[in-house]
Amino acid sequence: MGMGPVENAAASAVESAAASAVEAAIVAGAALPAAAAAAAGGAGGSYALLQCGEDSEYVRKAYGGYFEVFRALLAEDGERWRVYRAVRGELPSDAEAASFDGFVISGSCSDAHADEPWILALVDLIRRLLAAGKRILGVCFGHQILCRALGGRTGRSSKGWDIGVNCIHPTAAAARLFAPLKLPVHMPVIEFHQDEVWELPPKAEVLARSEKTGVEMFRLGDRAMGVQGHPEYSKDILMSIADRLLQRNLILDCQVDVAKASFDVRQPDRDLWKKVCRGFLKGRLPSQQQKQQQVAVL
Repeated sequence: MGMGPVENAAASAVESAAASAVEAAIVAGAALPAAAAAAAGGAGGSYALLQCGEDSEYVRKAYGGYFEVFRALLAEDGERWRVYRAVRGELPSDAEAASFDGFVISGSCSDAHADEPWILALVDLIRRLLAAGKRILGVCFGHQILCRALGGRTGRSSKGWDIGVNCIHPTAAAARLFAPLKLPVHMPVIEFHQDEVWELPPKAEVLARSEKTGVEMFRLGDRAMGVQGHPEYSKDILMSIADRLLQRNLILDCQVDVAKASFDVRQPDRDLWKKVCRGFLKGRLPSQQQKQQQVAVL
């Protein structure tokens, strides 16, 4: 989402070098841990949510918190899920991280380009996870922080807030990556952000665009994928956040009206997004499975 400074300072030489090292490992396709390879594509995997924002009172009462909101979208029978509250500085140790097959990074009211201690710690963790061969799915803030950790740039959108149901358009690269899903030309998703990816990490590719946002989705290799929208949101969650920001004079009445009206035009395609997000996170895409088979042979 983002409500802080406009952009982060230029990355230090150390940070750029770290991002480059991780990028090289991802592109080269570092071997998957045996446990991850065995669990990929089927039930019984282990996953963690890195929660980057506090639960609102509404979401806590209506859903039991954002962890349960994400589980409703992504979890399947037989899997183990855990939440780490990254916004409070709670992150898995390297030993704990080794037991997970994949990680999801949530949205946040903070800026991915900020230098708060917990954000810098999260950037460092992301690099270590990817270097270790873990899959990571980033959502909204998670999409942006994943970009930053890999050497890209994020900041304020010149077009302002994007709130409501928006149609994003998959690229040819996305059509190939998700070929079994036969992606439609339009993929409606709920949006709530004023920050965006400005510059992709080296060797990353755009998977979707919209009229308002140039990088709605991206991926780097088969381990890192970001989604600017909120596949996990429902209309009531969106409107509860909008009402709260309106009360704080952070958005305008007209923006809330536009968001409400967007649901009369189209509905988010939750089933499609569930397949897209689960498919990537759990290694079910053809390109991921080919690499897993190669590792198994070796």
